[in-house]
Amino acid sequence: MLKKCRNQHHQPQSRHVRQRLLPIAAMEITATTIVVGDILRAKSVRRGHKLGWLLLAFVQPIGPWLYFAFGQER
Repeated sequence: MLKKCRNQHHQPQSRHVRQRLLPIAAMEITATTIVVGDILRAKSVRRGHKLGWLLLAFVQPIGPWLYFAFGQER
């Protein structure tokens, strides 16, 4: 009986967490996709090599944002 009560309490909390994380995950996937496309099209990047920035783009959650701030040619 105790196990059943615990599972019922856990389900709504789990759904709530997923609803909160979904927009953040979508933003990270979008940012990573934009960064990879930008790196592959760019002739050069600032502060480093394209391969280094490409690898860093997949380090979540800070990789894409570091590229936008420091690596992207303007």
